[in-house]
Amino acid sequence: MRWTDVWKEATLNANAEIYSKQNEQTRKEKMNPLSIIYWTRFLLGIVAALICTLFIGLLGDISIFNGISIALLVYIISYYIYKRFFMAQVEKPSKIFSTGVGAYFLTWIVMFTLFFTLLGPTLTLTSPASNTVFSAGEAVTISASITNQFGASFSGANVTANSPTNALIQLVETSPGTYLATYNTSSDSPGDWNIRVAAWVSGRYREDSITVRIEAGS
Repeated sequence: MRWTDVWKEATLNANAEIYSKQNEQTRKEKMNPLSIIYWTRFLLGIVAALICTLFIGLLGDISIFNGISIALLVYIISYYIYKRFFMAQVEKPSKIFSTGVGAYFLTWIVMFTLFFTLLGPTLTLTSPASNTVFSAGEAVTISASITNQFGASFSGANVTANSPTNALIQLVETSPGTYLATYNTSSDSPGDWNIRVAAWVSGRYREDSITVRIEAGS
């Protein structure tokens, strides 16, 4: 056998050994407990954001402070679960608590902000119906509701409507999430009236509108 063949065979064996060691190192890194904790905490950030959204959405009380409380609770629970399974596999027990903390809360903030935006309250003008005709001097009941996708009601909002002359009409909350006002059209001229109901809810502006008609009384 020529020395070049021997050299090639030795080179191939060396490369194979290096490749095997690299695969072994990669496998060990993938199975490293701290790596497992890090990536599962990243996923837990998404889960925590979803839990916050569902919980707060069902209550109808969207608050960043409530969200932070839930996120902290999920993180602390994860610590005790990881501690039970990985305590004997890490050099420093404190690493179980600190590993992935940045990834967890950064993921939670981003996803909670996204879910928070999608969950926003909806303002609906429920009365009167669009294209209703009123006689001059007739009282018009303006009613609106504020709910979210889960059907939870939002209380304490500042809700207003406009008169035919664009004067401000304040709606009063008569039940959770339901706002009401009565307006008399006796001083208004015949014509179309575009009723716009507006509200500030949890720091966000919401609006709905319909058009009705006022006709001269007989």
